Amino acid sequence: HYPLRRQRQMCIRDRSGADEACLDGSADLVIAARVPEGHLGDVLIEVEFVAVAHPEHPLHRLGRVIEADDLRQAQQVVLRDSGTMAPRDEGWLGSTRRWTVTGMGTALSMVAAGLGFAWLPRHLVQARIDAGEIAPLPLREGQRRKAPLHLIFVQPELAGPATRQLAVVLAQTVNQS
Repeated sequence: HYPLRRQRQMCIRDRSGADEACLDGSADLVIAARVPEGHLGDVLIEVEFVAVAHPEHPLHRLGRVIEADDLRQAQQVVLRDSGTMAPRDEGWLGSTRRWTVTGMGTALSMVAAGLGFAWLPRHLVQARIDAGEIAPLPLREGQRRKAPLHLIFVQPELAGPATRQLAVVLAQTVNQS
């Protein structure tokens, strides 16, 4: 028998927002890039990020290998941290000119429109790369990076059957891809 608890809302948070959902107990199950202190989690999947821009973006028009100095002068699209208590920056943020957006879909739309470059998840951009709508940047280093996503039960002893089944379905789904 499981204790009666308040109903949880479904929400998507990233970086420190995922930490906050674990620490304040506002979620039963969290997918996060890192496991917050005091919690346990298992790697669910490793996501590959690739540096991309529109094929006509000024960085592609350089016609050579791109250096960090080239990136510093270009408009970068970055994802805002959803946390409020201790937001943190991650990844390369060397450009002084940035568009900060709240979602991956918005970042991808901006890159596809030629408004900047970004590191975006390969699984989200591969179809657009194949269609020629965006193209990987020929960086000397750092063109790709990988980040693990962990599956974390916030309070494992209180996780009900639906939460446990969701974890199973998530693991099966990523293992099939």
